[in-house]
Amino acid sequence: MIHITTWRFIVGIDISKKYLDIYLFDRQRGKGLHYQVLNTYQGFARLGQWLGHQADQSQTILVSEHTGRYGEHLLRWSTDNGWSHGVVKTTALGKVGFEHHRKTDQFDAQQLAEYGVRFGDRLPLTEAPNPAVGQIKRFQAERRKMVDRRAALKSKLTEAGLHDAHMQRLIGMWRRQIALLDEHIEELEERISKLIDQNRALDKRYQTMRSAPGMGPVLGTLWLSLFAGKSELNPRKISSRFGFAPHPHSSGSSVRSSERSAGFGNSEVRRVMNQAAMSVMTHHPHYRKYYKKKKAEGKQHLLVINNIINKLIRLYCAMWNKRVDYDPGHMQKMENKFRKPA
Repeated sequence: MIHITTWRFIVGIDISKKYLDIYLFDRQRGKGLHYQVLNTYQGFARLGQWLGHQADQSQTILVSEHTGRYGEHLLRWSTDNGWSHGVVKTTALGKVGFEHHRKTDQFDAQQLAEYGVRFGDRLPLTEAPNPAVGQIKRFQAERRKMVDRRAALKSKLTEAGLHDAHMQRLIGMWRRQIALLDEHIEELEERISKLIDQNRALDKRYQTMRSAPGMGPVLGTLWLSLFAGKSELNPRKISSRFGFAPHPHSSGSSVRSSERSAGFGNSEVRRVMNQAAMSVMTHHPHYRKYYKKKKAEGKQHLLVINNIINKLIRLYCAMWNKRVDYDPGHMQKMENKFRKPA
């Protein structure tokens, strides 16, 4: 969310694996201070004590870049201790940068404080996710890596017969690795399911989304890991974020082709949403009818599948925002509503 506040104290924090370099700028006095602590909970405690002596917490905002795992514990600490914290994209410093040859952690911390001064009125505040959600995200990420490794090993197995070398030893190794990955993937799925079951709010969300067409257990947990904690979802932003939004491809009269999706974004989301679209096209009359209609109009298969994915995203976001289960008779009601009288 955007918190419209004029902060007096802007604290730029440059995060590295071992250290936090801090620059506290007092807008009222026009002066700043540098400080450094370890990137550990003991270091965060020292940071809290130092800030307590230098700034009023209610008038202070911390500004850091999104650095993945290196910044997760700091965000958890700031959330638990009531410090307002804006986590910005790694491209943010480009908005306040200038031609220079300096590249130090202290300088980057000062630049982050400068960013907070200039854009603090519309700086999005960030909070650490619910611990259960954070654990689901971690398990989900590991599961994705294991699924990709398993797919690569299975591909090697299918191509083993094409090699002239003796492959039996390698084939045995690959099969044992696949069996172990099967076991670990199943364990992660069970752990994710248990985390959801133990959290009433997450379980309610999950059961609601699972009632939707194409929303199987894999997509259900993936959707939850991506959006748990958000009260409102924007389907246009989600389609754009994961590369499903159609974009025109034309320039003058020489370069002209049909609209197509960007083709970027989280590979697992793209893969699982594609599977969901294929599933509803096969098993749900409304989507099957839509697919046949568009194919008869000369649309390409992948374009129609992408359109179905966008339809599903709009449906899933509507269900999420309204907190309602899917109504199986919804499509028929809409057709009856807009059916022209004979």
